[in-house]
Amino acid sequence: MTGLPRQITLLAATVFTLVMNYLSNALPLFGNSNADVSDRLPNAFTPAGLTFAVWGPIFLGLAVFAVYQALPAQRGPRLDRLFWPFFLSNLFNVSWLLAFQSLNIGLSVLIMLALLASLVWLYLSVRALPPQGAERWTLQLPVSLYLGWVSVATIANITAFLVSAGFTQSFLGIAAPVWSALLLVVAAAIGVFFLWRFRDYAFAAVLLWAFYGVYLARPEVGTVVLGVALAAGLVLLGGLGALRRPRAAL
Repeated sequence: MTGLPRQITLLAATVFTLVMNYLSNALPLFGNSNADVSDRLPNAFTPAGLTFAVWGPIFLGLAVFAVYQALPAQRGPRLDRLFWPFFLSNLFNVSWLLAFQSLNIGLSVLIMLALLASLVWLYLSVRALPPQGAERWTLQLPVSLYLGWVSVATIANITAFLVSAGFTQSFLGIAAPVWSALLLVVAAAIGVFFLWRFRDYAFAAVLLWAFYGVYLARPEVGTVVLGVALAAGLVLLGGLGALRRPRAAL
């Protein structure tokens, strides 16, 4: 979809996503909020409730993204490449809410993976645009925040599915706190990649916020605390290293 139809459709899709996310907490959908479902599936990776406040900046960023691409000056073909990845990310966001809050956890994992893929596509599409004006703030920053959080949420979603499948104490012979520490390191490695490849400090900041949330949820579990410290250290070192490297071009 191109031009004005693209602008109207993406703006409407974003409004729909924001409204559905509001209703998912206000109603909530199927009688279960995201917090209710998470509480039924306790695991060593889900961060403290405070951490989910990150959705405020993410939703604000999505609104800014949608409004910016809908401006008359952005009606030309330059931003048309963003239509499908952004549209699909909205579709998968709402679909995930319906699956997760209806307790179809396995289906929610598949949708979350699709959401992650659409955001990677959107991220690369935005980064491929020649820099113009304030687009670092109106396009790049919102997508970085969103992708950073969904990267963590995907790991948490998969972990919740394993708990729903009966793996409450261990998986593959590895205890739950150890899994949490390993997953934190995996998330940190992803953050280091984005720092070195794109010098994306917003993405890294979201990861550090998520790590802090995991710590707040389990400050008494030494293995988890060690994993948080190691993961945060890796991201901070990656950030320092990225400062010495030129920004890579796609």
